[in-house]
Amino acid sequence: MSKHQQPQAAPAIVDRARFDAALAEQVAAEKDVTRHNDQVSASRRRLPMVEVQDYTFTGPNGPVRLTELFGNKYLLVVQNVMFNPDWDEGCPSCTWAVDNLPANMQRLSDEEIAFAMVSQAPIDKLEDWRAKRGWDHVWVSSTDTSYHYDWGWTRKDERGEEGPLPGYSYYLLKDGKPYLTYMTTGRGTEAILPVAQIMDRTVYGRQQDWEDSPEGWPQYPTYG
Repeated sequence: MSKHQQPQAAPAIVDRARFDAALAEQVAAEKDVTRHNDQVSASRRRLPMVEVQDYTFTGPNGPVRLTELFGNKYLLVVQNVMFNPDWDEGCPSCTWAVDNLPANMQRLSDEEIAFAMVSQAPIDKLEDWRAKRGWDHVWVSSTDTSYHYDWGWTRKDERGEEGPLPGYSYYLLKDGKPYLTYMTTGRGTEAILPVAQIMDRTVYGRQQDWEDSPEGWPQYPTYG
């Protein structure tokens, strides 16, 4: 069955009183998650920071230093987009994540947050993929730097094969120097993916095969 076909499976039908009671129980559990998330966020704000080399990346118009990615802002979020040097297209999941970014990036700028993307592929490949996707975000290549290796954005798997990781790096510019204050990869990236969060709250969730869903709920391979 295609995801575009409505599933036959559906929740049990109950009266309003039973629905309200079940929803109240769910909301109470979600409030516990919200409070815990507030505590985790509070500890995140208390993390130390580490100075980062002012790498010289390659942009469409030539060299671009890490500090230049801040523009006139003091905060910077860098999306590490998986794009191996020998690939001709960006990673599908990272591409989906970029498509999840706010339609109005000025909202980030209003909060003194600059945004940029970095990948290992040469800049001509990045520019080609950007044109195909219709993106206008700042995107630089780290192919001539050790950035991806220094900070673990390219690693070897259990078979010894090298590959990139997806994720986000958060920086602070202080006294002209860039500092890393936080970074996340894997499912840590989901916090800023609105489509995933919206899907989680629909009756069928993300419809991915790792989810704990009722019998008969549609599920598909996560990276299919």
